[in-house]
Amino acid sequence: MFDSIRNRLHGPFLSRRKVLGCGTMTASSMALSGLQNPKTESLEHYLNGLEREYQGIFAVQALRLDRAGSFKLREEQVLPTASACKVFVLCELFRQAEGGTLDLSEPLSWKPEFHRPGDGVLRAMIPGQKLSLHNMAILMIMVSDNIATATLVDRLGPVKVTQTMRSWGLEHSNLYSGLPGGANARRMKQPVSTARDMCHLMQLIYRHEVLTPTSCKEIIRILRAQRCNDMMPRFIPVGEDWGHAGTWIANKTGYGTCRVDAGLVKTQELALSLALFFKPHQAPRNRLKCLADYPPVLAMALASNAVYQHFSGSE
Repeated sequence: MFDSIRNRLHGPFLSRRKVLGCGTMTASSMALSGLQNPKTESLEHYLNGLEREYQGIFAVQALRLDRAGSFKLREEQVLPTASACKVFVLCELFRQAEGGTLDLSEPLSWKPEFHRPGDGVLRAMIPGQKLSLHNMAILMIMVSDNIATATLVDRLGPVKVTQTMRSWGLEHSNLYSGLPGGANARRMKQPVSTARDMCHLMQLIYRHEVLTPTSCKEIIRILRAQRCNDMMPRFIPVGEDWGHAGTWIANKTGYGTCRVDAGLVKTQELALSLALFFKPHQAPRNRLKCLADYPPVLAMALASNAVYQHFSGSE
């Protein structure tokens, strides 16, 4: 019953901007082409089909925040988070700020030992300059800066990050020492979590059930500025968002052994907390992680849209 989604979305790549450029009519036709009153079994069947086609497995949990409704698939499976763990670091930063152990305006410099390969802009800049903790956190999320992440993890203490997540009910999440990198990279463990934990954290933030409403709103604002939009936000019809759109997605991606995306979806139809992992059985030959049609990325985009269609179609 999800064949219409596959036919529209699986093929030549449409950028998020092109999809949104088609306007409300296109977004509405996409929604109408999906299921009317879909059943959980139908969504699971569609995801199983994606698993066969893209040769991997999903772990998913979705929870409606505006009314009753949920979906689960392997939600308790512990998997590597890659950069999605940066949400844990962001939350701990605001927790410590609320506790008075640090000031978000405190200047902080990044050091050569915090150098990490991968995403970000600090690796192209000269070490020793200073940013506020707040702005360092924005870089960590908005462009997934790995050096900013290592710098903040060192300042906050990785054990404290994990302890806070466990105290918030994230039973299977562990930051360990942060994202592997530097001289000890080979001995560092990959941060891990589950779809249940990540979905639960987004729910807590949305409902202001941890931290103050001011801190939770700022965390959501930063997540809304996240610019890696090739998975969860790719086919879900929300506005181009710089903090003022009426419909939005606040999310954090992870590109590693698994493709990961966890976030909040707010449209006219629903409010949704959603976390997805996709673990390929083996790495595809094309290792360019940001390529729009890289198979695990496309699988995640299709799955995200299918979950959205499942819930928005049940109105």
